[in-house]
Amino acid sequence: MSLTWFNGAMIDGPLAIDRGERGLLLGDGLFETMLAVNRVALWRNMHLLRLEAAAAELGIGFDRARVEEALAAVLAEAPPSHQVLRVTLSRGVAARGLAAEGENPGLLVTCDPFDPALMFRPVALATSTIRRNPFSMASRHKTLSYIDSIAAAREAAARGCEDALMLNADGKVASSSIANIFLLKGKTLVTPGRGEAILTGIMRQALIHAAAHLGFAVEERTVTPGELTEADAVFLTNSLRFIRPVTALDQTPLRQRDLSAFVEALCKAARLQCGHDPRLIWAGPEVKPAAEKEGR
Repeated sequence: MSLTWFNGAMIDGPLAIDRGERGLLLGDGLFETMLAVNRVALWRNMHLLRLEAAAAELGIGFDRARVEEALAAVLAEAPPSHQVLRVTLSRGVAARGLAAEGENPGLLVTCDPFDPALMFRPVALATSTIRRNPFSMASRHKTLSYIDSIAAAREAAARGCEDALMLNADGKVASSSIANIFLLKGKTLVTPGRGEAILTGIMRQALIHAAAHLGFAVEERTVTPGELTEADAVFLTNSLRFIRPVTALDQTPLRQRDLSAFVEALCKAARLQCGHDPRLIWAGPEVKPAAEKEGR
């Protein structure tokens, strides 16, 4: 079951898009993707604060009350099972010219089923030739201009990998095409700093917060590619998959270490928000582990 809210109303069927919509024509907009469980969007306030801050920097109108109204309308009709909730905000319709101001920012909220068996699944990475630019707003914000990540993901897929390792213009580690990256070294978590052409992910921030309570130090700094092969473990974080162990980089196996403490911390935080362990799938009134679904 998929749901759509567009510019003020629930929509059943195709969208009517104005031919001057800058989100369509120029990728002039932003988006946030959240996991909704039990009709609750996880880490909702953090997502919306990031969207608001990015909109302010890009000069796109942001009406928090309007966004909340749209989310409430969609979640009220959504099933309690796992759903992908996406909020897309565009500059709207404007006259020709890159610096033109949009009128009535476009707002699209969609809701689609999500398979929780995809969470926590190990992943192998291939280093992309596409580099992230630390001076680009497209690197720092979750913009509709996603072509670099798309190209990197397609490059990785052509090499038999599900995701790509993306370096920045200086050849240092930035992120994957859709996730932040962490290295585990003893009792220290290391992750590329904010100036390394990364998007500061919501799950990244949630894990950094949890790490202190788990007795781990956190270093946000420059990371060289060579450090990945020397770490005790490497893993990815994002808002849908939570944590994904990286098993190999460019066909070279990486060290593996137990990440269950981090998994438990994030799942506990999610359960406090929605009253449901995100590792469990819905089966009527009963739930069962997501791994059981695929016999894993």
